[in-house]
Amino acid sequence: MTNSKTPIHLEYILGLTAFAAGSVDVISFVKLGGVFASAMTGNLAFLGLYLARGSLHAAIGSLIALVGFILGGVLGTLQTRGKNNHHALNILLATETGLLLLIILLWLPTAHVVGTAITDILILMLSVVMGLQSIVGKKVNLSNIPTVVFTSTLTNMVIAITDQLASGKFSLPTDTKRQSASFILYFIGALTAGILATLDWQIIIALPFAAVTWALVRHLRAKPE
Repeated sequence: MTNSKTPIHLEYILGLTAFAAGSVDVISFVKLGGVFASAMTGNLAFLGLYLARGSLHAAIGSLIALVGFILGGVLGTLQTRGKNNHHALNILLATETGLLLLIILLWLPTAHVVGTAITDILILMLSVVMGLQSIVGKKVNLSNIPTVVFTSTLTNMVIAITDQLASGKFSLPTDTKRQSASFILYFIGALTAGILATLDWQIIIALPFAAVTWALVRHLRAKPE
């Protein structure tokens, strides 16, 4: 759904949550045993691989992520039933922010060893956050951007760009520009988290918190439509 008068804070929410999703996927994959907290298609593939290899702890981690994502989606749906989109986004982003703050408090003083209870709890909480974020994308409802996984977004971009080139036009639609921005910001989130993971900086866990908090502040300052 494209609207030339789309409130700018909704554009911020899309971009910032895309950044958060990219950083969370790298954090969960590198630090928590090779699982994805937001990209459930990839996570399901890894679950099959880990089961085939007999890697029990890794398989349990992938299963926990899948369950957590579902729980986050259920929670987000229940939280926002009967509410207008502005109020719903306030609730969703505030819940995400609170959970991410709690994750930081659990993360900093603990070691992250695959198969331990604290690691499994962190996987669960991060995937719940991403499940909630998937409902954020539904409530923002711009350009079919889901805010958690971007395979379909890439497909839409390829279709639009190919159509433009085939017709001899070189002006991208607003939807495609928005999709491209979200896709790039997901990558930037992943890249930033990857750099911090390589440096082994604990501040890595603050990336999604900072992004979602910024999105929440932008939305709280916006006037309801």
